[in-house]
This record gives sequence, structure tokens and C-alpha cells, in this order.
Amino acid sequence: MNDDPWILVVGTAPADPDSREMLELVLAGATLDCRLVVVFRSAGAAHLEPGHFDSWRQLIDFSLAELFVDSADAPALPPGGVGTMSEESFERLSRSAAGVFEL
Repeated sequence: MNDDPWILVVGTAPADPDSREMLELVLAGATLDCRLVVVFRSAGAAHLEPGHFDSWRQLIDFSLAELFVDSADAPALPPGGVGTMSEESFERLSRSAAGVFEL
């Protein structure tokens, strides 16, 4: 596995409570045996709310991806396993990434 991460930035809110399109894209990426880092930013932080995050938890439970939320958009208490990431840290990670995808 290449250590250079692929960063997936989730910047849009869920379309509806049962929406799983973003998660399915990330799960597809997980099958490629590469390091995935998911960063929730702006409206995308809504995926961390109760009722939306349950399906995302499998990424943590099965070590399929590292999950972070932009520190400016972080809820008071992010779900367990979700770290916070400053803009500076994001920029630094992006420079060493294999690629960055905005979802």
C-alpha cells in the first residue's frame, strides 16, 4: 500500500436522512487498498450529526479510512474516532497526498 494518502473532502450536507451517496464513494475507494483520509468541511460536517454518522462509523470500525473534521466546522464533541484538523494541517497533508477529491 502506498503511504501517500488520497484525501476525500466531504463539503456538502446529506441530501436526505437516508442518503448514502458520499459514503458509497468512500467505500469504493477503500477497495483500492490505498490510504484514505476523509475530511468533513463546511456543510459536510452535517454527516457527523446523530442519525447520519452511524453508517460512516464502519470506516473507523474496519480501519478503511481515517476521518477528520475541519476544526472550524467541528461539533462541540465529534463522534468517537473522528479527529479534528486545522487548515494548516490540511494544507500540509494535501501537499503530500496522492490526490485530493472534493465530494
